[in-house]
Amino acid sequence: MARFSLMRDEEMKLKLQPHPLSFLHLYFVFFLLLVWGFVIYRFFSQDWFSRVPFYDFLNAIPGVNEVLAAAIIWSLALLGLGFTARFFFLENGGRDIFRLYGGLALFGIGAMVFHLRTQDDTMAFGRWFIPLLTLLVGGGGMVIVDQYRRSFTYYLTDIRIAMHQDFLGLSKNERQVRYNHIEDIKLLQSFFGRIFGFGTVVPVTGSGLGTGTDEAMMIAAVGGEAKGFAAGLAGGSRRSARRATQDPRDSLYGVPDPGRVRDLIAQNIQDDTGVEHLKRIEELLGKD
Repeated sequence: MARFSLMRDEEMKLKLQPHPLSFLHLYFVFFLLLVWGFVIYRFFSQDWFSRVPFYDFLNAIPGVNEVLAAAIIWSLALLGLGFTARFFFLENGGRDIFRLYGGLALFGIGAMVFHLRTQDDTMAFGRWFIPLLTLLVGGGGMVIVDQYRRSFTYYLTDIRIAMHQDFLGLSKNERQVRYNHIEDIKLLQSFFGRIFGFGTVVPVTGSGLGTGTDEAMMIAAVGGEAKGFAAGLAGGSRRSARRATQDPRDSLYGVPDPGRVRDLIAQNIQDDTGVEHLKRIEELLGKD
């Protein structure tokens, strides 16, 4: 847990952590691996892979035996799931999910090929290695996701918002923002968030905290050729737009009762702005 100390005369208003279901997409990713591990075990034990349409084609490739062909089908399924997760969870780590599934598939196939070259027999090895590898990554991943969720703590005081992360002592991240620097407050809720009462509150500042960039590019080109001489002209333009992001390091991600949190921030912004105005008036009166 990240340490947080109050400044002099600072008052703690609220301390939050992400809701257990706010990382549901990551739990689901590793739960799928657990399910796939059990399914793979059944496939190996009952020879279900032989029913896959292109199993015979893979098995006919020189150097590929039954278990290696089954492992290739296992890896293709992982790549398909990873690509699907990348598409649906693009805002919430979809690329990392795809890398995880792709890396697991490549590691499994690589281990099978290495074992085949050194031992010349992958049957007994593959029957336990592929299912066990899938189950270990799935189960271990769910534990890591839970620790990752718990690593985030958000503090709301009467002066500032502090976003702290301490992931098992391996990585730390701290962000702080004063209320008078906040220009907008975004509240983002998914379908499950509305049902179970959690959402993400994004404090948007002028420096870009809480925002990302959507970019679109258009390129046009024209060219021609005459009597061995070629000429061309190309041009392009790029347009970008800022949008609120749901990064747990830069927002109050998946917090319970987000409407209450948003209202508290809005009230603190109003109070802090009033204090700043009073200080400014006092400074002006002092000069006179």
